[in-house]
Amino acid sequence: MANSGDEDDYQHECWTAIDECRSLTPPYHPAAWIAMVERWGAAEAARRVVSRGDIQEGFQRLIDAGRPDLTVEWSMLSPRWRGLFDAGHRDAAQWRLRQAGVDVSEASARI
Repeated sequence: MANSGDEDDYQHECWTAIDECRSLTPPYHPAAWIAMVERWGAAEAARRVVSRGDIQEGFQRLIDAGRPDLTVEWSMLSPRWRGLFDAGHRDAAQWRLRQAGVDVSEASARI
């Protein structure tokens, strides 16, 4: 699996995305996601999010704002984080995004 440097880097990327959510119009404060990140760390929180059957309100809010790139699901598809998430997690993330009408090819291609 991943090394602690990858976990730390992913955590940093998630906090950057949280900050960007706060600068949206209207601002979005992902309180539930923040609590999960603080409790389990970003990578484990992301695994837990996509393993659940329900679609979170925050995910839908970001989709509706035209910012799927700020979702946990989008981040999980990046080749950069392949060592953090197994194929099942990536498949679940991809399925969620496709269900929301998002073209996932761009997410999978980014570095």
